Amino acid sequence: MTNPPYATGPASDPDPQPRNGTAAPSFQYRPHDPYGTFTPGQPTGPVLPPAPTFAQRWGILAMEGRPKQVTWMLQLLWIYLAAAMLLMLLSLAFSAVLASFFGSGAGIVLNLVFGLLVAAVTLVLIWAIARESLGRFGFQDPHVAFYIGLGFLGLVSLCGFIGALRVPFALVQLLAVLGVSGLLFTKPVAAWLRERPGNQSNKAPEQRPDADGHLFPGYQPPPPQWRDAAPQPPTASPATPPPAPGAFNPPAPPANRPPTPPGPAGPTAPRGWPQPPQ
Repeated sequence: MTNPPYATGPASDPDPQPRNGTAAPSFQYRPHDPYGTFTPGQPTGPVLPPAPTFAQRWGILAMEGRPKQVTWMLQLLWIYLAAAMLLMLLSLAFSAVLASFFGSGAGIVLNLVFGLLVAAVTLVLIWAIARESLGRFGFQDPHVAFYIGLGFLGLVSLCGFIGALRVPFALVQLLAVLGVSGLLFTKPVAAWLRERPGNQSNKAPEQRPDADGHLFPGYQPPPPQWRDAAPQPPTASPATPPPAPGAFNPPAPPANRPPTPPGPAGPTAPRGWPQPPQ
């Protein structure tokens, strides 16, 4: 006889509970009976942490495992987006009043398109930071995405100082951009950008040639060999070192020795033997 799943006690005992004393704590997770009743005081299985809420996931509130500096960056971007939306609504209302006098709705269209563009850039930055997907932009350095996005948002906030009614909103936007730029260079944010795999690009780094113009430093290409080139003359043999003292020194040939005369054209025989006819 074997024990049923999640039961305690020996296999021969039909009653899994011990006869003497209270029952020992056991794992009582029942996936087939989620609404089953359990004994008070007994463990009911593993307790998983609650899933992050919408506000925690998108940086409105702090989330476990995310540096607080990154959460501050997301909160500043949300403030920038709120100020941009309020400014767009105010501009649309002002453009509608002007359109009633001049009979042209070009200002409404321009303000709407410009406001949606600013909102789209802000939302893309918020999405990339909250989802840790800065590597999707394809840059080897994730800071480049911040430089482009924050540069555009900062230029938009500076343009808001032209109108008198836009100055408070533009000031809030400019402070938000400066705050995000300052937090970008802190050590926790730098470690977060470096350690999270989603913030790194999947593209292989491009190999750049060195100062000599080669991909591999120190590489020496072989000299070109021409097919019709004349053969190179043999290099001179190195000078023979003088013999050591006491070593055998072969005699040098005489300098005025006459050249050896050429032999007969036909075959020759040793002296003392009959010579063949010429």
